[in-house]
Amino acid sequence: MAITKILNINSTDEGNPAEHLKNALEYIQNPDKTEKCQLVGGINCLPEMAYNQMMDTKQTYGKSGKRQAYHVIISFSPEEKVTAEQAMYVLEHFAKDVLGDDYEVVYAVHTDREHMHGHLIWNSVSMTTGKKYNSPKSNWKNHLQPITNKYCDELGLSIMPAEYSK
Repeated sequence: MAITKILNINSTDEGNPAEHLKNALEYIQNPDKTEKCQLVGGINCLPEMAYNQMMDTKQTYGKSGKRQAYHVIISFSPEEKVTAEQAMYVLEHFAKDVLGDDYEVVYAVHTDREHMHGHLIWNSVSMTTGKKYNSPKSNWKNHLQPITNKYCDELGLSIMPAEYSK
């Protein structure tokens, strides 16, 4: 069973407004957590260049302040022996389903805990339209968790009931 959690990466008050974004991208790509970066992928960007590419998109559309990105964590139950390949499949397909071809996204599977889990970070600004991604309050229950469930179900993994609201 996988649970999806979405977090906002906001700008900093001092110094580089995108410092939190830079740190988050470095964290999810940590070689010690990702089998020496073998479990890292990107859509519409190269993971090692993602920060610069995301900043270029923000500057192109004049949207470099406030919300910098979104950080999704998909955690699998320790009782369910999910492979790194299965987790990568869920992350990549989740990203493509939620974001299409509109956003730069980096995803990575971490294998440093007893439970398999993965991270996705995507630019808050669309590279195709310049619009910011909107995540309303009901987004988790009505959109994000059902997409995680869809890909877990495809792999024969258990799913999180939609009624779960915390």
